[in-house]
Amino acid sequence: MGQIGVHYPREIIRIERDYSGGELVQFYPIYPIELEGRITPTQWLDTVNGINEILISGHSLKRAAIHHLLAVFTLYISTMLMDTHYEKETKRLKTFIDQCNEQLYHSQGLNILWPRSNGFLFLEIEYY
Repeated sequence: MGQIGVHYPREIIRIERDYSGGELVQFYPIYPIELEGRITPTQWLDTVNGINEILISGHSLKRAAIHHLLAVFTLYISTMLMDTHYEKETKRLKTFIDQCNEQLYHSQGLNILWPRSNGFLFLEIEYY
């Protein structure tokens, strides 16, 4: 087993987006066979469900409408002073992925990559 940051990954596993809910960004919770023996299906399901919940929260229409109305009423000064709900949830997702990597995946020779780098089209896991 290689070390993260030292060796190149042996393989990259891609988890595709789940389009069953329409255009809402979420990933398939199906357990990849490549992870067998490294993490349990329950741990994988907890990770993917956590990612999906944060993504669903970030795409809230109600919060977006409130932010846009506030921006219009303050002549867009509010956009310079505060982050949107989507930006806050994106930061929360980054923190969640980093915590999962540190607590579970790095010790097993796995690394979840930041999905925003590929436009949330798929979730990539480096396999060392």
